[in-house]
Amino acid sequence: MLRQLLEIIPFYFLITALKILPFEKRVHWGGLLCELILPRVRKFYKRVDANLRFVYPDMSYNERKEFIKQNSKMIGKSFIELMFNREFHNHSHKIKYKKNQLAPLIEAKNIGRPIIIISGHIGSWEAVRAILSRHGLTSGAIYQRNRNIFYEKLHLRAIKEGGEPIVEVGTSGTRKMISLIRSGGVMALMIDQAVREGKYFEFLGRPAKTSTSIAEIALRYQALLVPAYGIRGDNDRIEVNFEKPLELKTPLYITQKMNLSLEKRVKADPTQWYWPHRRWK
Repeated sequence: MLRQLLEIIPFYFLITALKILPFEKRVHWGGLLCELILPRVRKFYKRVDANLRFVYPDMSYNERKEFIKQNSKMIGKSFIELMFNREFHNHSHKIKYKKNQLAPLIEAKNIGRPIIIISGHIGSWEAVRAILSRHGLTSGAIYQRNRNIFYEKLHLRAIKEGGEPIVEVGTSGTRKMISLIRSGGVMALMIDQAVREGKYFEFLGRPAKTSTSIAEIALRYQALLVPAYGIRGDNDRIEVNFEKPLELKTPLYITQKMNLSLEKRVKADPTQWYWPHRRWK
């Protein structure tokens, strides 16, 4: 427990220091600080560097080094947005999106059809939930408990500020998620982390184990399945895109389409994806 406390002290210091700044400045400086600090964390650097060498074997050392700096900045911005999630949602009017892309979701909500939003840890992923909430489509989500008990409380509280219910990974959480979906609720799920179960699908040119459970649940309850992403642009502008609903054919077909959707976004803006994930283990 002492080790966990020592680990969290720099984090508390950062969050407390940033509170004195306006929200946009917090995000900006959070990104700059992470750009400075994260590449110097050996465990972080080695993991990202290994993933880059695996996916982009022709990328030079200097290119990887610069890539990791930019990736660290993006991670920092998203992290600060999450930690101040309530304020982030209050700034959702500054997020760009096309209202007509929400039409299928609003229609589904009006007739009580379940909605599953699929996304990945790319860009400003909480921006998707912010726009959903703004239009009466408040979404639940699944999260994985953090091993640090001090950070866990802050992390869970921050996610809840973006919408509830928040359910933990596991059998109990899955039951709660299914209950919400059966009742016509909205769930926002990430598809870019490695899982024990599932099948191998190609992701960024390499086989990555991917769960088919989301596809199976969508099929069983005929949920509207919509990929959505919040991508950062110039001057910290965030653009949220809700893609066309996926056709519900077979679990393998749906899972492949989900993977391809996310892959396309990562290829377009690779430094915005969360590369520390052990996606190909």
